[in-house]
Amino acid sequence: MIQWTSGFSVNHAQLDQEHQALFHALNQFYLGIQNSEPKERMFKLIEDLIKYAKTHFDNEEKHMEAIKFPGIEKHKQEHRAFELKTSDFYSKYKSGKLLMSVEITNFIKDWITHHIKTQDYQYARFGAAMPL
Repeated sequence: MIQWTSGFSVNHAQLDQEHQALFHALNQFYLGIQNSEPKERMFKLIEDLIKYAKTHFDNEEKHMEAIKFPGIEKHKQEHRAFELKTSDFYSKYKSGKLLMSVEITNFIKDWITHHIKTQDYQYARFGAAMPL
């Protein structure tokens, strides 16, 4: 499970809310694994997580474009790599080649928290340094 704290804030209300929603979606997925939810429910939980991450990444990239963040291309590459990895997990799970586990949830949790604290903080600092 992952808990939102102000330490994850990027000082942008919409993006902070979206990060909180990602944490919530990840926690729902984790609980689904923990509670041995039926496969159909797990499919829905991971689909929701992947869809929401994509929506969030799109919004975050629009924000970075608006503030002319110089690291946007590297940031986009990280987003695409995450999307590919989670889609691969989903495809393998759906075809029966992979069991969903706490390890997969931990990978996603670790990726999201590390990404926010390193990559997202870069655009937050850049945006905060811009003159009004």
